[in-house]
Amino acid sequence: MNKVLLWLGVVLILSSTVAKADEEGWALLERVQQSVRQHNFDTSFVILKGNQVESYRWLHGRQQQAEIEHLVPMFAEGVDILRRDSQVYYLLSERPALITHSRFIKELPALFYQEPSRLKSLYNAVLGSASMVDGRSAQLLRLSAHSAARYHYWLWVDVETAFPLRLDTLITSADMQQAALEIWQVTHLSISSEMSDNLKQLLEIELPDATALTLSQPPQRHLLHWLPDGYQVVAEPLAIPQLQPEIQSYWLLSDGLHQISVFVQPGQRLPAQAYRDGALTIFVKSDPQQDVTVIGPVSLEIAQRLAAAVTQK
Repeated sequence: MNKVLLWLGVVLILSSTVAKADEEGWALLERVQQSVRQHNFDTSFVILKGNQVESYRWLHGRQQQAEIEHLVPMFAEGVDILRRDSQVYYLLSERPALITHSRFIKELPALFYQEPSRLKSLYNAVLGSASMVDGRSAQLLRLSAHSAARYHYWLWVDVETAFPLRLDTLITSADMQQAALEIWQVTHLSISSEMSDNLKQLLEIELPDATALTLSQPPQRHLLHWLPDGYQVVAEPLAIPQLQPEIQSYWLLSDGLHQISVFVQPGQRLPAQAYRDGALTIFVKSDPQQDVTVIGPVSLEIAQRLAAAVTQK
């Protein structure tokens, strides 16, 4: 009897310790999310995808009740993105600006913005060791996915400001080894008490009216019979102008953190194609009548299963 009570006591102590560690992890993530929302900052970061490197400048500011954010790609084919409060502008060089509504820029890591209550259903959050990142003292936060079909995340956080310094997107192989598919890392960070002059100007300039926003769900000629665990179909996805002339069916799936696009076009009679761009998988399933394309941060197996789940009405 005493052994049973002792065993139960050990289990309760371990459970309490794990729960406390999880609470501390989520508390740190909340501080990160407050940091990217509240600070006036000018930062540069890189995204490493295998041998590819993409560089960006990221500015954010608050002035009274107004919030503004500017993401500037430092490579030729990139698109400037500007957010003023909940209105996001994709500033295209040769076409009118594309305007959407969002409380954050989708091209930035969604982990910095999604509600912890939603993330808790997908991940465990555990504090790791302290280290130095780009000359700053950093605390590691490990987000381990509940499902083996999801990626894991390691996030290094500046101890002083709670600003995110590095985010690794990890995949677990069949032999349980973890490898980084993509690394997001700050290379320069400046936090100030005042909004930068550049952002002040962008806050005042005249931009296209929000009526330019077009949300439309194209007529669906097909059915999608399966969704990955935790994902739902977004009711009103943003139209894709480049695909609009020939798209036959389109679904945007979301689990609150990630998004997957599935669309159908006329068949080109090509062999199946699969690509990986960092954490992003692109898979094309080709039939004589149709091509099904899946784009999202999922494994190739998930992308293949989604493509196979599309049938004609």
